Amino acid sequence: MGLTKSNQTSFKMKIFWIGNTFCPTGISTANRELVKAIFKLGASVQCTDIWNDNWEFNKGLEFLNYPINIKNKDEAITIFSEYPQFWHEGQGRLIGLFLHEGTRLYPEWANQMNMMERMIVPSNATKNLFKWNNVEVPIHVIPYGTNPEIYKPIEAEKQEEFLFLSINSWTGEVGDRKGTDILIKAFDEEFKPEEKVKLILKIGTFWTKISLEHYVSKIQEILGHTNDNILINNSYVPEEELASYYQKADCFVSPTRGEGFGLTILNAMASGLPIIVTYDKNSGHMDFTGKLDSVLYIDAPKMAQADLKFYVQGNMQPIPDLESLKKQMRYAFNNRVALREKAIYNSDYIRREWSWEKSAIKLMGVLNG
Repeated sequence: MGLTKSNQTSFKMKIFWIGNTFCPTGISTANRELVKAIFKLGASVQCTDIWNDNWEFNKGLEFLNYPINIKNKDEAITIFSEYPQFWHEGQGRLIGLFLHEGTRLYPEWANQMNMMERMIVPSNATKNLFKWNNVEVPIHVIPYGTNPEIYKPIEAEKQEEFLFLSINSWTGEVGDRKGTDILIKAFDEEFKPEEKVKLILKIGTFWTKISLEHYVSKIQEILGHTNDNILINNSYVPEEELASYYQKADCFVSPTRGEGFGLTILNAMASGLPIIVTYDKNSGHMDFTGKLDSVLYIDAPKMAQADLKFYVQGNMQPIPDLESLKKQMRYAFNNRVALREKAIYNSDYIRREWSWEKSAIKLMGVLNG
């Protein structure tokens, strides 16, 4: 990776980073990019990943598994960056780094967080969620970032077809958190087969093997028919190739039911894409989408219990409105050039103010405090 430490820092703490770091998931990617960025700023880091690290993007990062020596516990910090039930065996100062969505936490998670010196979260929505659920230790917002060298606008060849893009971990279930079933319905109902428009579903479920045929079958179940303008790719691709999906698209769509941060949304904005996303004051993406004029919001007037496979009883999340989503997709389709110009302009702000380097500087400031 060519990582080298900065000579411009006096940061002397040694960090034990325990959590999901070497996989392609969003949380793992965020952890990995933060670790790489704080190492560049001069921190000594040792990562312990309890999950699979057998991926090509880890080549050159083996040193992050090497042990670091400490003379006493006062110079050590342990950052737990996995689900709270895995937080144990830390050294020195104990800090939790975690995110979640919605309105309610499992009580045992809050209890575990209160055993930390402090908590680090990537968004104001997550901070509010924790405070509502009796997390009493200090909570610091350290936003996730984007890589401006990878996620950036390019001069792509002009194409006649309009491409909507969705990137997420849909398993094919109706009612999934990312709202993919709603997106499929909205696209199918709003656009006629003869219109020059496609919906690209780039799906990554790296923790379980799901066939392409499974998704084709699920889409047919949702619609009652096939739609040749909905295209699916569920194969793993390297990050540089993934970035090209953003760069070739015309609009990124995320009818999400809740985001602790929204990393794919940020990467899409860095790539110069207009965004269609759920308006939800309890979601992390509101920190960076704000009032930017290249963002189109989906109304979500109703709330519902979040999926009980992943969320505690009483955790309420918004239901993106189908008609509102259809309206925004049509608007994006009809205003392709104007929205693109606004999105390109706003990408400069995203890439400048929401980088991993800036995230790492803020994190090290908190750790030094």
